[in-house]
Amino acid sequence: MTFHKILVALDISSPEVERVFQEALKVAKTEGSHLMLFHCISWENEEKINPLAGIGTLGNVNLHTILKQFSQASWTEQVKQVRSQLQRYCDTAKSQGISVEYQYQVGNPSALICEQAKDWNADLVIVGRRNRMKWSEFLLKSVSSSVLHHASCSVFVIQTETACTKHQSASQTQPVYN
Repeated sequence: MTFHKILVALDISSPEVERVFQEALKVAKTEGSHLMLFHCISWENEEKINPLAGIGTLGNVNLHTILKQFSQASWTEQVKQVRSQLQRYCDTAKSQGISVEYQYQVGNPSALICEQAKDWNADLVIVGRRNRMKWSEFLLKSVSSSVLHHASCSVFVIQTETACTKHQSASQTQPVYN
């Protein structure tokens, strides 16, 4: 099976993002594939971006306006950082002769990765897996697990170093195809 179009789901906030990217480069070189680097800015990050969320109004202070300005500035900065990092990854891939583009969206990562893969007609999705145990994966709704079960194409799950060490796994990557 040849993979012409590979969607690479990069969680830029993860310490293992570089590993996922390097594995994607290996596959793209082997297959002669076009890469789509994809990042989701999760709504869950709003709490990190908006530390005053949940505070009521204080007398004549208009917290709504202050929060709105703070939130807009924080989102703008986060998007700027995401674009910069995705462009850096694109430049690295291009320097190795790999055809590549990037995209980012705001929302639920699991749903958006599957939607982007379908809309872009990807042959393969590459996604990293964090070191969560089965119970916490269930409770925290693992992105890799959801993509594996809902993607319209094959999925390659990259086992992270942390997960490998924690689970004493001998292999560092585990291809999983659905």
